[in-house]
Amino acid sequence: MNKKVEILIACGSGIATSTMAADEISELCEALNIPFHIQKSSMTEIEGYLNQVDVVFTTNNYSGEILKPHKNITGLITGIKEDEIKEELKELLSNISAEK
Repeated sequence: MNKKVEILIACGSGIATSTMAADEISELCEALNIPFHIQKSSMTEIEGYLNQVDVVFTTNNYSGEILKPHKNITGLITGIKEDEIKEELKELLSNISAEK
């Protein structure tokens, strides 16, 4: 049984691009049969969510320290290197889900 992956997706406002990215991440998790839960936030709220999530995805550059797996996923929004990012996300999410 795969572990449910708690995902935080952060963007500038916590609304626009994080919602677009959440749709993409949802599709990936569903295709891989990975149980998941997505929370969205603004970049300034990331620190407040770190104890509740397994992985953090951002749609902007984030210079703070994140002691969890973290990936900038701007390419899912812009389409730049989108396929490459999706492959990296599949591997990352699969690995987290396989953890006990």
